[in-house]
Amino acid sequence: MPHPCLKDHRLFARRDFLAKGGMGIGSLAFMDLACREAAGAANPLAAAIPHHPPRARAVISLFMHGGPSQVDTFDPKPLLQKYAGQTLPQSFGGLNLEFTDARTAKLLPSARAFRKCGQSGMVMSDIFEHLPRVADELAVVRSCHHTEFNHAPALYMVHSGNRQMGRPSLGAWSLYGLGSPSDNLPGYVVMRDGPLKGGPTTYGSGFLPAVYSATEMRMTGAPILYLDRPGTVRPADQRRILDFSQELNRRFLEAQNGDSNLSARIAAYELAYRMQSAAPEAVDLTRETKAVQSLYGLDSEVTRSFGTQCLNARRLVERGVRFVQIYHGGGGEGWDTHGSNDSRLVQNARQIDKPVAGLISDLKARGLLDTTLVLWGGEFGRTPTSEGSDGRDHNPYGYSVWLAGGGIKGGVVYGSTDEFGFKAVENPVQVRDLHATILHLLGLRHDRLTFYFQGLQQRLTQIDGQSRVLTEILA
Repeated sequence: MPHPCLKDHRLFARRDFLAKGGMGIGSLAFMDLACREAAGAANPLAAAIPHHPPRARAVISLFMHGGPSQVDTFDPKPLLQKYAGQTLPQSFGGLNLEFTDARTAKLLPSARAFRKCGQSGMVMSDIFEHLPRVADELAVVRSCHHTEFNHAPALYMVHSGNRQMGRPSLGAWSLYGLGSPSDNLPGYVVMRDGPLKGGPTTYGSGFLPAVYSATEMRMTGAPILYLDRPGTVRPADQRRILDFSQELNRRFLEAQNGDSNLSARIAAYELAYRMQSAAPEAVDLTRETKAVQSLYGLDSEVTRSFGTQCLNARRLVERGVRFVQIYHGGGGEGWDTHGSNDSRLVQNARQIDKPVAGLISDLKARGLLDTTLVLWGGEFGRTPTSEGSDGRDHNPYGYSVWLAGGGIKGGVVYGSTDEFGFKAVENPVQVRDLHATILHLLGLRHDRLTFYFQGLQQRLTQIDGQSRVLTEILA
């Protein structure tokens, strides 16, 4: 609905407005102040109807940047001990590795001990001290695979189903398909501890309208940049200024027959105004009890950073945020263990183990785990052979991820790699199968969630192959 005081005025672009307005600027300002009511724009992120009844309402993705080693975490391989220092059989030769010659590299046994956990007897390594207590909530997929062995294309593949940059991420597709239940918080939030090797494009909205982009939330200072209102501006004045500028934006948008960036800006301005009060409250962890803060590890320097992100994730999905993406290991080598594999794995695991177990326990205690899907994994796994004396190279041919909550059958292991942990051999799961499964749990059919771009109805799971839902791990 047009601003009541502008309906008869000719539309100017911003440069025309500044160039031709002259003394009229004061008149326009007076006219706007005289008009106290302005119509609001429809919310383009309003919650949409899913394709079928959903099992999950929200997703929390815990991404271990760099690629955690499957044979040291969730996929034990006793033969690595037996044949330590020997080369792989010739049948494994010719794999396209980045730094390691698979024909001559020596098998590197795991320094970890594996044990059965929970009533299900799920096997995981002693690198995790706290995760075993929620083992019966996890569905571990040991046979995930794709083709990309460099970080950036692997990051794009795992997030968007395509090795090339610039395609929409899973989070953006989820928001596009379902909208956001929250009027006062972003539908898609990203928290990271440093830069990613694929850059922000990794979690971007690609060719989808910009309104489906992620909002980055920081752990120090203002949670969202440029959100605070200047101290010299009164709330009522800010609202009037916003109403006036939004009306100009909307009229210009109509004259241009639509513009994705401008539409996103209009929606972002309105959301930012509402978030000024909602966002600080959402991430105010002082409202949590000491017991809850300790559950996430906020009382320890080692776990405080990732624990803060995990606790914020719970508070965000509790308030209607659709998709929360958390990264661990950015800004450094992270889980990319080309050297000192075991000691660095131990260091990383200590930082995330208690917070992750705390997140799942807390979600379950609050009745949120049934409707919140939790995903853990990296862009690939590691080789069972050594790089140098004690490192492991990248390995996208067979690695482990796990899911919990949101319609997942807990306490199960699906798929397997070969006897050394190099390649997926039983029930292989391409990353697009994982995407199809996540969308299914959210109530979306991957083959019907499409967006017309470059002459094709594009989708997350691509148009050149058949992805499948992993019904075997669904409750």
